[in-house]
Formats: sequence, C-alpha cells, structure tokens
Amino acid sequence: MLAIAKAFSRALGGRGIETLGVRAYAKALGDQSTLPLSTGRPRLVILGTGWGGARLARDIDPKKFDITIISPRNHMVFTPLIASSCVGTLEPRSVTVPITDIQPALRLPQNNFLLAECDAVHTQDRLVECSSTHDGLKFFVQYDVLAIATGSQGSTFGIPGVTEYTMPLRDAANSTDIRTRLIQNWGESSIPGRSPAERARLLHVCVVGGGPTGVEFAGELADFVRKDLAKLDPNRARDMRITLIEADQLLSSFDARLREYAALKLTRAGVHLVKGIVKEVRKDELELKNGAVIPYGLCVWSTGVGPTSFSLSLPFEKTMRGRLAVDDRLRVLARHADGRGPTSLEDVSMIQEERAAAGQPTGRPIPCIFGLGDVAATQETPLPALAQVAEQQGRYLARALNEAAGQPGGLAGGLEGAPPFQYHHLGSMASVGGTSAVIELGGSGQQHVRWSGFTSWIAWRSAYLTRLGTMKHRLYVMSDWTMSLIFGR
Repeated sequence: MLAIAKAFSRALGGRGIETLGVRAYAKALGDQSTLPLSTGRPRLVILGTGWGGARLARDIDPKKFDITIISPRNHMVFTPLIASSCVGTLEPRSVTVPITDIQPALRLPQNNFLLAECDAVHTQDRLVECSSTHDGLKFFVQYDVLAIATGSQGSTFGIPGVTEYTMPLRDAANSTDIRTRLIQNWGESSIPGRSPAERARLLHVCVVGGGPTGVEFAGELADFVRKDLAKLDPNRARDMRITLIEADQLLSSFDARLREYAALKLTRAGVHLVKGIVKEVRKDELELKNGAVIPYGLCVWSTGVGPTSFSLSLPFEKTMRGRLAVDDRLRVLARHADGRGPTSLEDVSMIQEERAAAGQPTGRPIPCIFGLGDVAATQETPLPALAQVAEQQGRYLARALNEAAGQPGGLAGGLEGAPPFQYHHLGSMASVGGTSAVIELGGSGQQHVRWSGFTSWIAWRSAYLTRLGTMKHRLYVMSDWTMSLIFGR
C-alpha cells in the first residue's frame, strides 16, 4: 500500500490532497487504504479512548451501529489512580483498561480498533484522514457519525524548558517513566564520590501544580519515602525532599477548610509547599519569577490543560480557550461564515473577541459530528475539563444515538429531537497521602457535604474501585493494594 502511495506521488510530481482532492487521493492510494462502510448499519467513528470516548464506546449499541475507534492508545487510562502507579502502589496494568474489554463487540469483523493518529477531518467527503502510529502509513476511514473525543494536552503556558526537562503525569507511560527516574536517582545518589550538592539534587523531587493530580502524587511519594524507602536506607530517606509548587492555592476548587487540611497533612508528611510561578525550567534546576532557583533530580509537571494542535487544526468553530465549539446536544459548530481558522490559542482569542465586538453569530451545528470531553465546550457556559464531565457526555451521546438510530431519519436530523445534555456535578475527591483524603460532594444549587480524614480515604478508594471499567481491573487494584500493604512497594 505504501508503495502504491509513493508511486502515485512520483507520477503526479508529489501532488497530494491539496491539489487532487480527498476522494481522488484516497482512490489513488488504493482500495485497501480506505475503510469502507461495510454493512447496512451506520458507521460510528470515535476518535480517542479517554473518558468520553470510552464511555461512548461502552454504551453504544453494536446492533445499531458498526463501530470504529481510532486512537494512538488501545486502552483507557483510569486517571484518578495514576499517581499511585508512579510509586508502585498500583501496577500500570491496573489503571489501564483495554478498549476491547470496554466494548467486546470490537472483536467482531464489522467493528474495529485502529492504532493510529487522526490527522484531518474531511466533512464534505465524510472521511477521516489517519496515519499509523507505527510507520506513518496514511489511510482513510468513512463515517456516518463522527465523535471527536481526542482530549487535551498539558499546558506549558509558554514557559521555556517545560517540554524538554519535565515529566507530565497524564497516562500509564508517564507513570512508568517517573517511577524509573525515581529508582535511577535513588541509586545514583549512593555512588561514592558524589558531592553533597549533587546528592541533594538527585534526591529532590519538584511537583509543579497543586491540583488533585499534583497533590495526590506528592502525597503518595511522601508515603512511599516514609514507609518503604526508609526501610532500605533510613539516612537517604531522611535526605529525600519533595517540593510542591503552586501559583495560587492547593486544590483551589475545594472548600477552604479542606484546602487547609490538605496543606497540613502534606506538610506533616514532609512535603515542602512553595507558592510561586515558574519562570523557566533548565536541565537540573528551575527558576521562579521571584528569582529563587530550585535544583531538582525529577520535576513532575501537573498544571492545567489546553487544546492539542490537532483540535486547533480542525475546520470547526472554536471557543475562547481553543476547544471545539458545540451546542447543547454536543454537535460541533461549523466554522464561522468569515472562514477564519485559528492555528494557535492566541489566534482563537483574537478572532473570538473581534467577532463578539461585531455582534456576529456563531456557526451552525453539523448534524452528525459531535465533540465531547476536554476537546469540546459550549461557548456560553463551558464545562471544566474533568473526567466526570467527559463520562457523562459519553453516556448521554450513546443514549441519544441509540434512540435516534431506531427512528426513521433520526440520525439525519442530528439529534434534533433529543433532550439537551445536562451536567450533574458529583463532587470532588483527592487523596493527600497516607490514609487521608478530602471529599466535597454536591453540585450547584445542592447542599454540599465535606469531610476529610480516614473515612474520606476509605470512601475515596471505594468510589474509584467501583468506577473501574471491568471486574478484572477491580480485582487487579484490590490485589495491588493488598500486596502493597503486606509486602510494601
């Protein structure tokens, strides 16, 4: 297939999609390069295997749709427990659920999972343009219904050195890399001849970002140092330092009393809390805007999220923060009539401000293209980039599509008869190390329930255990917790 593409490119002087058009280019690649509509059922193509895409895949009726899922990951990451896998409390397999376990119908011949990146969406031809994650081989997939759930990426805020020298904490591969670096630095710090300054640097872990992920990682690491590393070498464990840097407040979305409790527990566990803004990250040190320079052996970056270059490149309307603009039924809005397409987050803000000042209306909804999760938001009241938002959207969209597929012309109407999506905030939880957690339940207009301590930690573990996708993974997690308790990490 690749040879066909290369031969065709040579024959036409290197011309590609831009000059030939999508259909001609796909045809030139050969019939095998395009995944066709294979049965009488409509084909649902899902981009992404995060919380939104996985929930949609799980709840969609395979008797009403042929399903194709395209993602560079063949699993869903259970992100609330990702910090635990960095220090060995949980194994990576326990927090990654294969997409074929989530939707067993993917094993049937009419359905498939494709390990690939989506490069473009061609709405006129109803094709998504993709490339293999292995060798970049290009292919196309036809769709009747398209759900874009490609998520977000960690925000660097334009700070120099973040991409080059820090480690994100967003998936199982990140947790494995962090765990490897921790073990490596621990071993390197004991080499004879190391200067005291270099030894101190190797034993210093900086965590940037005081949200739930950063707080949970700092708490897990402090617990690991106190309970496990101290058994290996008490002196080195005492020299191990953990610094948590936050620009504003720890767990800013939580109640003030819970924030104070979390700060107290982390401080007592040995975590040094620093309030400041990172100016630059260098190979072995970072600098704050107040001029302070902090050497580190490992820097974990766990700040906010922003749009990916893929979502910014799509030919659809964007919100002020660069997310795909959707309506109250999660339908993606077509690009504005002025045809201006942003290529960066700065472009998005500028274009939206100019349109708002001119009183120009937004684009119209596209009937069979939907956006859910971190990648999408309504322009009027955007929801936060949370797992529970994405999961509820996936559940809503699956139910709406299942109902529409059973009605004549239901899909063609673009879910016009479906009720609007409504988000119900279930609350927030975060472990703060040891056997302590903070929990805040209740959404807008509801009575809030807040508690902390050991009972919260039990509730935190129980809640996430029940949220795991399969019984197999619940058993994995329970087994890992038991093994860690008895034998250590």
